[in-house]
Amino acid sequence: MTQTDKQVSGTPSFRYPCTGLVQTEGFGAYLEEQLGPPRHNIRTFADELSTHFDVPYLSLVNSGSSANLAASFALAEKTGPGEALVAGFTFPTTMTSLLTAGYRVKIVDTTPGTFNLSPQALEQAISSETKVICVTHFLGFPAELAAIRALCDKHNLLLLQDACESQHLLYEGKAVHHYGDLTTWSFYHPHHLSAFGGGGVISLDEDTHKLVESITHWGRACTCHFDPSSCEAPEGMYHNFYYVRRGHNLEMSELNACFGRFQLRQWPTFEAKRKEHYNILWEALRDCGSIEVYPALENNGSPFVFPITLKDKEVLEVSRSLAERGVETRNLMGGVIADQPAFQDLPTDGLQHCRALAKPSIFVGIHQTLTTEDVHDVAKHLRAVLS
Repeated sequence: MTQTDKQVSGTPSFRYPCTGLVQTEGFGAYLEEQLGPPRHNIRTFADELSTHFDVPYLSLVNSGSSANLAASFALAEKTGPGEALVAGFTFPTTMTSLLTAGYRVKIVDTTPGTFNLSPQALEQAISSETKVICVTHFLGFPAELAAIRALCDKHNLLLLQDACESQHLLYEGKAVHHYGDLTTWSFYHPHHLSAFGGGGVISLDEDTHKLVESITHWGRACTCHFDPSSCEAPEGMYHNFYYVRRGHNLEMSELNACFGRFQLRQWPTFEAKRKEHYNILWEALRDCGSIEVYPALENNGSPFVFPITLKDKEVLEVSRSLAERGVETRNLMGGVIADQPAFQDLPTDGLQHCRALAKPSIFVGIHQTLTTEDVHDVAKHLRAVLS
């Protein structure tokens, strides 16, 4: 393997990575000031996020993958055994969560030229066994939620939204989590808001929130850790240890919650930087005839990354050329999930449009930890290689 091949695989560091180092200066003092009783930062972070992003109910967990696991188990308790429909661009732990919860999963095509689940393909895939539709707002671009929500209502299906690659994402002026029965977030450090790990499950009603909290806290009935006034667990010495379902220990740590709060204070600055970085790349590449680039949505949250679809060049050739210039590129999270060995046995509808987009596409970073100067440099390197 050559040095360039190693760079393409992501082994060494790049002069222009997709994500820089999350800034921690000042966190030591903040942590000392904010540490308090058990779950103080967890409860406070949940409250601050709920207020900031108009969230009805939020359960904080230790990763976005754990959020998907908890949400899948909650949906399975509501629906019983059946089928879940997911998009060709779906993260592996989202798939595994649904399978672990007992669903049979079918993978459905995306809308031509986009990254998200096709309502038309979805309607053809729905059967009498379908219980859940799982939407991934892939790379931070919203799926066609009005049409998908209408299909859910028509066929009495529950909607899970994986919004781990977004944060303040809107659809037709409304936060996407208001369209789904459960929505998941991630606070992994390359994402929009870092807690150096962690995730969240958004519920729209109190009963579902209690269900998610039970699943993420060992399966217990006690709700004293977030709402003592509504706790229905039996009194007595086993009050905190009365288990009504098979659960897990998925709660976010106090340290992660505290760091998330520390980062949330800078949210407007982070979003402004991300949008500026995306716009720099868009303006540099929008008229480059050898590629397809995707405009950021107006009056909306920032995308996760800057995707590029090649028209007449090979992905490996372009990635190698950019790696030689120090620019890190990545493919679309491994491409079509059905082509990964772990999921090749799952049924699909052919995934024609998804595959057509996956093979020639890459992305570069727009993360808030990158400098504006470096993003301008990346734009120049991209233009030179792609023109």
